Amino acid sequence: MPTIKTRTKQKNAIAGGSMETTAELGVLFGCLSGVCGKCATNVISGLNNLSAPNDLEQAMGLEPGRRLMCQSHILKGTVKLDLD
Repeated sequence: MPTIKTRTKQKNAIAGGSMETTAELGVLFGCLSGVCGKCATNVISGLNNLSAPNDLEQAMGLEPGRRLMCQSHILKGTVKLDLD
């Protein structure tokens, strides 16, 4: 079962599930459409366990290692986020 972690919290996830569940860990969301960038989060480790960045994320021009949680899906393993 995939796991999403911060330095102090963790949440089990469903393989292929949306990273929008990270709201429970402290990620702030706005539009949920990949337009506002409010949910952009640094991924400390496990970036390869997420779906590939889609066109909306690529258009946002995020720094390497930073992903939009509203557009990402966890595929496997553990993803550690820089939230706390």
